[in-house]
Amino acid sequence: MNVNLPNLVLSDKRGRIFVHPGLKMLGFSNNKAQLPLRQELIAMPCGSTLFYMPGHLAMGYERETDCEVFVSEYKGERVFPVSAFLIPGYTRLFLPAAKKIDKKITLPLWSYTAIGWQKGKYWVTAIKIDPLSRQRPHYYNNIKLLNKNVKLFLRRYPSNRLFKHLANCALNYNCRAAQNLFFRRWEAPLPTSPSCNANCLGCLSLQDSDCVAASHQRIKFIPTPAEIAEVAVSHLESAKEAIVSFGQGCEGEPLLQFETLRQAIIKIRQLTSRGTIHLNTNAYNPQYLKELADVGLNSVRISINSFQENLYDIYYRQKGYKFSDVLSSIKRAKKFGLFVSLNLLVFPGLTDTPKEIHKLTEVLKRGCVDILQLRNLCIDSELYLAKIPKIKEKPLGILKMIGMIKKSMPRIRFGYFNLPKERFES
Repeated sequence: MNVNLPNLVLSDKRGRIFVHPGLKMLGFSNNKAQLPLRQELIAMPCGSTLFYMPGHLAMGYERETDCEVFVSEYKGERVFPVSAFLIPGYTRLFLPAAKKIDKKITLPLWSYTAIGWQKGKYWVTAIKIDPLSRQRPHYYNNIKLLNKNVKLFLRRYPSNRLFKHLANCALNYNCRAAQNLFFRRWEAPLPTSPSCNANCLGCLSLQDSDCVAASHQRIKFIPTPAEIAEVAVSHLESAKEAIVSFGQGCEGEPLLQFETLRQAIIKIRQLTSRGTIHLNTNAYNPQYLKELADVGLNSVRISINSFQENLYDIYYRQKGYKFSDVLSSIKRAKKFGLFVSLNLLVFPGLTDTPKEIHKLTEVLKRGCVDILQLRNLCIDSELYLAKIPKIKEKPLGILKMIGMIKKSMPRIRFGYFNLPKERFES
């Protein structure tokens, strides 16, 4: 057994970090602890964040006894597990090895990754899934310029409610997409829908008592097609590798505002042919996708947590549409002329089970997906596992899953970020 691995990292409630000298780090997959392989570890990407996990016990590996050990105190201090929140572009391979002991605590909506310390570095169980370096924290450090540009845009478009909403997202919620708008680069958001036809267990903008408070406030109005076009054209005409996207964290399901989207896209394309118009969606209505493609939509990203219908239903808790509608959209979107991304919400211990891999592979082999985005599911893992049926299959590992897909379908691209149309061809 390879125990030349990083040591266990702990934290007290004040956020002081301790490195345990005798215990090695472990990872969790389907609530089972295991030692990660060396190839499943990378130096923690710069800009990632550390969280401690209140109400949880940390677990480490003791080499002398070949045992998993729970740790509640260290040097006279009560301590808790530490996890990493990775910067965009990285997919986690293991959850932190931690056991919840306070059932009243539900962790905030982040993706928690196993972490250790060795040779002066933090090490995380992750893989860099996208070669692009967008949304690195250092691209967003110029707060003075951001504030200046926000004021400039608001003076230029004083009556546009969408610009005002996105200014709040950029300045107060630290939304990278909204900040891109004011920095004039890459992907900028076009939130449109205050409502949703799903009640996701891990929704970032609206929560019920099942989970914790939402990460940010959902848009409260429906922008007019003219407001949307004004934001979109200003970005498409000036930004580097410009993308404008419907379907943001601060809104519900954009297709519920189908006619507004259709009219907005028509207006945008009357004013400019530059850039990419994109839609992030649950894809509940394939006909809507066709009609939007007909007027100028370039690409779509369809989100899914599982290709098992019961697991999809448990997470999305959808209203007024069926899992079969989503599958129909996935299978037909490319025929409509769209570049198709599949946003697979990865959860170690479930996504990498043989049944899940088989069902995913069945869809990918149809040739209806251009790029597989492996994004981390943001949720308290014990909450998620308590909601879904007990996972009986042994996970194969996220790395092995990726290798299997690459071997059987080399045409499939892997990524994290939405692509401008200049990059549609591999």
